[in-house]
Amino acid sequence: MENVLILGARGMLGGQVRALCPKAAAWDLPEVNVLDFPALTARIDALAPAAIVNCVAFNDVDGAEDRPEAAFALNAEFPGRLARLAAGRDIPLVHYSTNYVFDGVQGEYEETDPPAPLSVYGRSKRDGEEAVLAAGGRAWVVRTAVIFGPQGASELSKRSFVDLMLDLAAKRDVIQAVEDEVNSVTYAPDLARATMDLLAGAPPPGLYHLTNSGAASWCDFAREIFRAAEKSVTVIPVPSSRFPRKAARPARAVLVNTRRPALRPWQRALAELLGRPDRLS
Repeated sequence: MENVLILGARGMLGGQVRALCPKAAAWDLPEVNVLDFPALTARIDALAPAAIVNCVAFNDVDGAEDRPEAAFALNAEFPGRLARLAAGRDIPLVHYSTNYVFDGVQGEYEETDPPAPLSVYGRSKRDGEEAVLAAGGRAWVVRTAVIFGPQGASELSKRSFVDLMLDLAAKRDVIQAVEDEVNSVTYAPDLARATMDLLAGAPPPGLYHLTNSGAASWCDFAREIFRAAEKSVTVIPVPSSRFPRKAARPARAVLVNTRRPALRPWQRALAELLGRPDRLS
């Protein structure tokens, strides 16, 4: 698809969407501040994009507890305003959310299950979902979880769990990893391709779950990283209470995709990232 506008284009996911859309308009800080909405609106009107992919987010889960205003500004208020703008101009919009909108009690969640977030971050993302969907128009809210892949170009782009574990492997031969938090796992290039498929197929607007197949605790994920990368690291499972954090996390929040084609297992995506297809599970 040509003439796509990518917001947050220098982050991990935005960079992968941009790689699939070399002719896209790719906006990010410092060139564009999405919270200056009048200026953003003028730029969007001048561009007249065929679609908008919003990869902007406040994704510091613990930091949101200290900065709720910033979290809600980026995760709820801005997506709502963007969705209303897109709906008024009949521009298709993709916006991303998270499995942290759930409390983890049920364990596995379909698109129709009601959210019950435990944290400021989760509440801000839930409010963003509701604002985007309430705007009407051609808007798709994509819930995903635990994104990994090549780091984005922005200095603000978070490093993935894979990068963090490989750094630890260079320093230690034993690490501890949480075993009582289980999530879906998502490879950024796969999510970017699924996003383009969503825009091309134009299914009914609404909520969609898009993650790689399967689920993992942080302990499972770490072990698979070291196995696939052939690192001799022992992973000791520990409870989440071993690493106290400000924000509560769901114990098991696995996203079940009932509305789009299944993505490949996360282990296969990880093997591709590490350049080791021979290490597939």
